[in-house]
Amino acid sequence: MELFLAMLFRLRTLRYALKKMKSKLLFLLTLLCWFALVPAIMHYAPSDRAQGIVQKIFYFHVPTAWVSFVGFLASFIYAIRYLRSRDLQYDLKSSAHAITGWLFTTGVLITGPIWAKPIWGDWWNWSDQRLVSFFILWLAYSGYIVLRLTMPDPEKKARFSALLSILAFLDVPLVYFAIRLWNTPSHPGAVIAGGKESGLASIEMKLTFWFAVVAFTLLYFLFYSMNYHFSALRARRLTKLSEEL
Repeated sequence: MELFLAMLFRLRTLRYALKKMKSKLLFLLTLLCWFALVPAIMHYAPSDRAQGIVQKIFYFHVPTAWVSFVGFLASFIYAIRYLRSRDLQYDLKSSAHAITGWLFTTGVLITGPIWAKPIWGDWWNWSDQRLVSFFILWLAYSGYIVLRLTMPDPEKKARFSALLSILAFLDVPLVYFAIRLWNTPSHPGAVIAGGKESGLASIEMKLTFWFAVVAFTLLYFLFYSMNYHFSALRARRLTKLSEEL
């Protein structure tokens, strides 16, 4: 019942957010990009010569990881700003970015094994440092969400959340540089800023990839907007309730 009410409240939050012009524009742009992205992945970008059609999940997997890192960076910045100012608005923004980033890391952990199984012959490789460090990142932000849900005092919750957000973010550079630091056994060279031997084989692949990054970035900020408005509305209701009591 509580889960149903939470989902209903989030739907009402989405409707409230869409009333604002910026949210409407963001929603429309995201929708248009995704209507164009799926045909681009399936028909415009050629299949990889070595991996075949299964490689096309790359256009979902990598942008999902990219926007999760953007979210964790934003959460890290707002966490520092909260600790310096003690302004709870920064706490709300930090938590909205962290939760949205966590949602996309979950997407990475779903798309990755689906891609890995036909290519590696297994769903997971515990000897791959990038996989392990990314899983630790997901666990850290899972703990962050549990902390937000279980700590009732707003000031205390904001302070501990900020500290955890800063500590958890330290794993992000480790995940990105894992390929360079350990020569990971499963992952190929980095696609972004990986040197002359990295990257995609054709211009169609490159254009589709960067378009996917744009589409996922828009989707990220749409989800972030929903999370932030949900958190802000909940905070206002709790403040009003405490004043009435």
